[in-house]
Formats: sequence, C-alpha cells, structure tokens
Amino acid sequence: MEMKKILFTCSVALLLMGCNKISQAKAFGETFDSLMNTTDSIFEEGEPDGSEMMGLAPYAEQEFDLSELPTSAEEQDRSFNHVLYVNVEKEPNEEEPEGIYSVWVADERWDKLRKVLTTNPTAVAPWEQMSGKKANGVEVPMHLIAAASSAQYASEDLSKIVVEGCPDGRNVWTYIIDLNKRKAIQLPSTEGVQEIDMDKGEIIAASYGYYPEGGRYTVNKAYSLEGKFLRQVSEPQPE
Repeated sequence: MEMKKILFTCSVALLLMGCNKISQAKAFGETFDSLMNTTDSIFEEGEPDGSEMMGLAPYAEQEFDLSELPTSAEEQDRSFNHVLYVNVEKEPNEEEPEGIYSVWVADERWDKLRKVLTTNPTAVAPWEQMSGKKANGVEVPMHLIAAASSAQYASEDLSKIVVEGCPDGRNVWTYIIDLNKRKAIQLPSTEGVQEIDMDKGEIIAASYGYYPEGGRYTVNKAYSLEGKFLRQVSEPQPE
C-alpha cells in the first residue's frame, strides 16, 4: 500500500513538472513571437538583416554605398568614422539665392551612406507660429526644408544634426533634424547657431530685433534639441 502511494505521488509530481515545462515553453514562444514582431517593425522600412548604421533606424530607399557620394560633396562635420556632407545640387542664382543642396551622412566603418534631405526652394518659414521672445521651434515636413548650405552634429549619439542656410537673402534659417524619426524642427532664430553644447543638449542661436527708437540688436537664446525655448543667454547687443 505504501509503495502504491509513493508511485502515485511520483507520477503526480512528474505530471506537474511536465505541465510546467509546457507552460514555460508556450510563454517563451509567445514572448519570442512578440520580440520578432517588434524587430520586424523596427526594420519595416529597411533591410531586415540586423545591420544598423550608427545605431540609426534604417530607411533603405535613402541608403547607398559610400562610393555613391557625389564627388562635389563637401565634408561639414566629423565624429570619428561618422561624417556629414553637403552637396550643391543647383548653384544659387537671383531667383534662388540659397540654391539647392542635399545633405548626406556617412558611416565609414561599413562604407554606408544616407541621403538625409534635399532642400526645397519653394518652402516657406512658419514665422507667424514662431513670433514672440520665448517662441519655440515649429515642426516642418522633411520635404519642406528651404536651406541646408551647412550642417553639423548636434547630439552626442549623432542622431540629431543642425542644418542652416539663407534662402531669402536676409535671414539664416536653422533646422534641427532627427535622423531616427525623420523629423525636422525649424528654430525661430534668424542669425544662425552660435554654439552647440552637447553635454547640456542645448543649441545657442542668435536673432535680431529692432529697438523702439530705431536701430537693430542681436540677442542669443538657448533651445533644447527638441526646439523648445529654454532661456535668453545674453542681453541685446546693438549691431
């Protein structure tokens, strides 16, 4: 009788262990499927081969071999093997003072190249939305960036860059580009970036204004990498 009880107890224990393993395997399978679905979504716009350039989300329609970089492109900024280039697609003229430019980002480790944008000379600036002494930047579509005759890295992880130009022959238009999100924010500044503090994640940009009694001044303001106004950095200085 005791032997039967022992055998019955062992059978129950083995059965429970088997059920537990099946449950664990099922849970693992669901987790794995979920992970794979997430991974697929990361690469849905690029090559699902697991290779990522500079840790940036891939978008294959804009990706090239480094050898395809236009020979006229000029290096703008570099961080080890990561390089920013600007190429003149169309020289400036009377109708288009800024011309047309393209911006490229290269990863020399893998001989890979991305075309970030091509400027659009018909784009207009949302100045009305950026009025006021404490105005924030405004998001604009990537295909409506008017100027990019210069470019530089803006963040330590190299996921954000700043491009600038003077498409109207008067104001310097400044854009923060998020390479991962394919998003652009135009800053309300009109005289360009003066400094980028990567440690603080701040961009110092200058703007001009006019005194009530006449005359023009320049003032520096700090913005976050998301284009938010942070503070006025300096007192207005007469020009």
